Amino acid sequence: MMSNLNDPNKKSFSSMFGGKAAPTTTASGGAERGSFFKSFVKDDKDDKAAKPVSPFSSQAKPAEPQRVTFSSMTAGKSAEASDPAEKPSSFAAMQASAANAVSAIKKPASTSSVLSDIGKLSLEEKLAVIEKLHADIANETKGNNRLMQQATQSRLAASATQSASQARPTASQLFKASQPQPSSAASSLFAKRNAASDESATLANNANAIRSPLARRASGDDAGGNEIKITNDEFIILRDFLYDQCGIFVGENRKYLMENRLNTRLRELGLHSFSEYHNYLRYDKNKKAELNELFINMTTNETSFFRNNVQLDIFRDKVLAKLIAEQRAKGEKKINIWSAGCSSGEEPYTIAIILLDLLKGEINDWNIKITANDLSLAMLNIARKGVYSEYALRTTPPEMIEKYFTKEGKMYKITPAAQKLVQFGQINLAKSDELARVERSHIVFCRNVIIYFDDAMKKHVINAFYDNLLPGGYLLIGHSESLHNISRTFKPEHHPGAIIYRKQS
Repeated sequence: MMSNLNDPNKKSFSSMFGGKAAPTTTASGGAERGSFFKSFVKDDKDDKAAKPVSPFSSQAKPAEPQRVTFSSMTAGKSAEASDPAEKPSSFAAMQASAANAVSAIKKPASTSSVLSDIGKLSLEEKLAVIEKLHADIANETKGNNRLMQQATQSRLAASATQSASQARPTASQLFKASQPQPSSAASSLFAKRNAASDESATLANNANAIRSPLARRASGDDAGGNEIKITNDEFIILRDFLYDQCGIFVGENRKYLMENRLNTRLRELGLHSFSEYHNYLRYDKNKKAELNELFINMTTNETSFFRNNVQLDIFRDKVLAKLIAEQRAKGEKKINIWSAGCSSGEEPYTIAIILLDLLKGEINDWNIKITANDLSLAMLNIARKGVYSEYALRTTPPEMIEKYFTKEGKMYKITPAAQKLVQFGQINLAKSDELARVERSHIVFCRNVIIYFDDAMKKHVINAFYDNLLPGGYLLIGHSESLHNISRTFKPEHHPGAIIYRKQS
């Protein structure tokens, strides 16, 4: 450190901040720059005869650096630093003088003169000036912020007043206003707005445009007018719920089916998502009725009278004819047939027509009962009425239509003789206790039903049919369905175009 202080090439602290140190001459004629202590510290005894601070005794005392006071700077004059009256006596006094200096700096005669004046200040004086400048800046900033806040509040108040006086009507108000109104223009909010904008006329004539995005979504559309999409999580939750309720299983590859078929229900109920629909099915007071709607939408009720005639011919000629002969031989003129998954009644009524046509006038001597069950109450209500469109008869032989139907306008009503043979009721094939209540049968029809089940549910239902059937009874399933890998308890009987399954005696 000492070598650095005595380095002849190093600038002194004083010279770095604008002061100049007078060179001192050594005995050898060399020059030494004034150090910080030599520039600012005097000997305590005598200013004129100060002892050299430097370790070199022959060294002459350096000349006192010239200082600039605040008063002389503001007056444009320099004063000698040796004048004690002009030196600040304390730091507080420096700050007071700094205030005057700052005032002078704020409105300088020229930039060069200000820089020149600042360069003449000592370190302490510069610090005082900077502190004063910071204080002034803070005060001015605070004042400006206050003015800005006041201006902002004034603008907000003015904006609120303007918005209140020129508020845009809501979508519901616009829609209401678009309806026929009294002739008085003053009574119609829409009429007032129409005077200011032609756009409102377009909105009034376009109900879809008037609806808010929320209203469009509540009706089954999102903000872009698209159908509500089902997420993977929602699909799994609803699929499992449906399976627990009735055993119908919807594979992941049929996710689109659930989304498409249930969107109508979401629109009608005003729900926003499939999660809300799941909650509705579980907790709403109308959950039982909605559960029936779910069953209708998630099953294909595509059926008709005399559907799959090839299989029905085998049923009439091979199964029913044989059963009638066996019952006659036993002296038991009784036949029980179960139509499980009867939909809107076309299948059990077809069975009744075949029995009527086969037994003819002998039918009254027989105790015949056709039990028809379905999961959907709506389908059962249609079946009980026994009234069908021409489309439901599209696969029915014309002679059967003429013989067993009465035309009522554009509709066709099943004959009372066939209706008398059928008893309708709701049943859930997933529930063993409900299956157990069905009277034991000679023949079970369950066509195009187990296609909705997974393997576990298929085994459950087929086992229930096996238990329900009397020894030697028959099971008929859809032509595209099979008991392969489902059950080995039935013996398949192969016929041209159909397979019939029989329970071993």
